[in-house]
Amino acid sequence: MTGLGMVVGALALSLAMSACSGAATGTGAAGGGDTGAAKQIQGDANTVNNGPVKSGGSLTYVLEANVDNWNPLTPIGSTVQSMEAVSGVMPSVFVPQPDMQTMKLNTDLMVSATQTSTSPQTIVYKINPKAVWSDNTPISADEFSYLWKTQNAKDCPKCEVAYNAGYDQIKSVTGSDGGKTVTVVFDKPFAAWQTLFSFLMPAHIAATYGDIKTAAGLAQSFNHGFADKPPTWSGGPYTVKQFQANQAVIEAKNTSWYGQGPNLDQVIFRIITDATQEVPALQNNEVQAINPAPQVDLLNQLKQLQGVNYQLDQSFFWEHFEFNLNNPFLGQSPAGDALRQALFTAVDTQGIIDRTVGQMDSSIKPLNSHFFMPQQQGYQDNVGALGFGKADVAKAKQILQSAGYTGVGTKLVAPDGKPVPALRFVYTAGNQLRQTEGTLFASYAKPLGITVNVEPTDNLGASQVHQDSHYDYDIIVFAWVGSSFPAAINAPIYLSCPKGVTYCGNNIANYGNADVDKWLKDSVTNLDPAAVTTDLNNADKQISEDAVSLPLYQRPALFAYSSKYGGIRSNANYIGPTYNMAEWGLLASGS
Repeated sequence: MTGLGMVVGALALSLAMSACSGAATGTGAAGGGDTGAAKQIQGDANTVNNGPVKSGGSLTYVLEANVDNWNPLTPIGSTVQSMEAVSGVMPSVFVPQPDMQTMKLNTDLMVSATQTSTSPQTIVYKINPKAVWSDNTPISADEFSYLWKTQNAKDCPKCEVAYNAGYDQIKSVTGSDGGKTVTVVFDKPFAAWQTLFSFLMPAHIAATYGDIKTAAGLAQSFNHGFADKPPTWSGGPYTVKQFQANQAVIEAKNTSWYGQGPNLDQVIFRIITDATQEVPALQNNEVQAINPAPQVDLLNQLKQLQGVNYQLDQSFFWEHFEFNLNNPFLGQSPAGDALRQALFTAVDTQGIIDRTVGQMDSSIKPLNSHFFMPQQQGYQDNVGALGFGKADVAKAKQILQSAGYTGVGTKLVAPDGKPVPALRFVYTAGNQLRQTEGTLFASYAKPLGITVNVEPTDNLGASQVHQDSHYDYDIIVFAWVGSSFPAAINAPIYLSCPKGVTYCGNNIANYGNADVDKWLKDSVTNLDPAAVTTDLNNADKQISEDAVSLPLYQRPALFAYSSKYGGIRSNANYIGPTYNMAEWGLLASGS
């Protein structure tokens, strides 16, 4: 046992059970057996590592951070670890597949979801008659109505929503057939309608937190009732049985589950915040699956393990630097614009790649787009032409001097005579990759006369929403998650906040631009793909020029697991590899 140890107290027995599935050195899935070294498996992204599995057993899966918020639809809760922990509990109508293109109907939950009209756009959902919550209350139109009202910004203005694209375009949500048919009529068309109604939550439980017929009750249930504590209910194949903060989440079969599977008796989410300890934990069979941020040292260690499969694939995750425009020195003003532009001009994006993920894959290049991955139709470089990320210190100094800054290269002083204070750069605690990126950013700022202090945060979600003075930043590094629907997923990041609101949804930078608003609002209502692409690239050019964030690179997805298991695979979408937990199982041919 490594220094990580088994979690203490009531969790110890459950974690020990994970070892009963055998050491990670046995016969493997999809050709990943005991060959003396870990095997990289490839194939159809949606079916790789399939194989006949048996019922029973357990699997322990690493989360790289604590689950601090249990509502994945809030800004604080929309983190990888929260979504992975609840994806087997909160069902979604459509589920993004590993091929990064397909949105698949959840046929356990749904019978069908069909667009029946385009004028007005109308979607008719048929819910599985057998679909119930774990207390046997039927899953119905009430859940659809609840998600709509909490996220449309009208019925609940104080609901803390990460993404509301699409919900604010719905005119009505109506139930029939005892609530098992849901008719959704749009006021404005929404091409990405398959992204809606993810992570359903029980309306009857929401009503116990407040009167959900009122805005206040909706806000109380959404912001706190479903967020502050782990769910005691489930509409998925698993239910949370136990949670010990910073240690583990234990999930067992939902005895009221109405769908196929699950195969495993329990899934344990082990919280390991030090990425360097993940491979030893996998080697010692303390865990059977890890989904770490990719690092060359970690990958090299992983390759030496026996009885382990790993995947290294493209993903929708894109690493970036983002400014907090609420800092008066960094805000949207002539002086603030110049400071941000100068910093991004001094950054060496290719140098960052070479020092981090480029050591694993030399083909990785600067992303240079806020909306598209290089392999997506519509991609174009809207950042590089501005000179950002080019390590041009001389040009960066010229930008500052032209804007009236003094002390350039020594101790920077703003045009109004105020010294530019040290800037606080925040990264996820335990993430060596991002610590390196922060250290490099500080080194690029130093020749300009700017001090950058690089600090870890133990709660990325809290930092992103500037929860308090402890969880705040001037510059932050993390990964946004793209989508096969780039308008719907990205628009809420850059749309201006309502008047009088400092931060809103996923606009954590407090950015606003009227032209960008116009293009983005059209992009989420326009059904012409060519027009949407034009809108997004117009917005991207302006966002890039405004220097609010700097895309670094499309991050590869590294996922490793014991070769004793089938059905488990990488899924580099927002929902992660836990998208199909009910299919996971010990291989029938294994010991």
